[in-house]
Amino acid sequence: MRGGMDLQLNEKVALITGATGGLGAACARELAREGATLFLCARTESDLEELAEELVKAGCDNVRCLAVDLTSPEAPINVAASAEKAFGRVDVLVNCAGASAGGLFWEIPDSVWEDSLGLKFMATIRMIRAVLPGMIERRYGRIVTLVGNSGREPDSRMLPGAAANAGLLAVTAGLAREVAAHGVVINAVNPGPTRTGRWEGMMESFAARSGKTPEEEEQGFLDAIPQKRLGTTVEIARLVAFLASDAAPHVTGRSITADGGASRAIL
Repeated sequence: MRGGMDLQLNEKVALITGATGGLGAACARELAREGATLFLCARTESDLEELAEELVKAGCDNVRCLAVDLTSPEAPINVAASAEKAFGRVDVLVNCAGASAGGLFWEIPDSVWEDSLGLKFMATIRMIRAVLPGMIERRYGRIVTLVGNSGREPDSRMLPGAAANAGLLAVTAGLAREVAAHGVVINAVNPGPTRTGRWEGMMESFAARSGKTPEEEEQGFLDAIPQKRLGTTVEIARLVAFLASDAAPHVTGRSITADGGASRAIL
């Protein structure tokens, strides 16, 4: 399955978590277009099978799937072991698992905070920890984590996710320095508002609380974006594929924001 940017990923094994979500599936499609061998994991087996069938029909010959709940502490180890058993190694890890509920701070229960930190933060930490020994041994690895710009610029109604994202940005920057000499590159991608099913659901949730329409809620976000539009999953996936390839070997410990110019900081 070729036809992408020719990033020479045709001999690389890529493990993608959260592979059936909007961004995860887009990353799977983009890496497949670049010729990568794919090991996909997500919670729902039927969704994985549907995505795998789509990729195979499009010409991706090497794809395996594993349905798993990454909030289980043992799950990331099992995922990494299964990928290595299937394909011999993991060259690329793309962390897409994790979504956080939001709301008014004083109305958010502890369970929402715990769920956010358990999946978005701890599952990612464990997943990175599971693949790193093999990458260090082989002196090659690419790790890209889909984080989110709220880790830099928190929205008052998205604080559980913002807290998890800020932690992941810190880990990305610090760990990259630790493993750089071993040939392992670690980066984060921070999407701004992006058109996904999750985004649509979030706008509906906000609207239910505010009395506005979902379109009115979305317009409030669009007003803060100079490009006056949401990002697309394909745009984010292409950035992930670039960072996962050998086209960017000297970029590490960075968090790259794609938000249509909304961030005001000098990055």
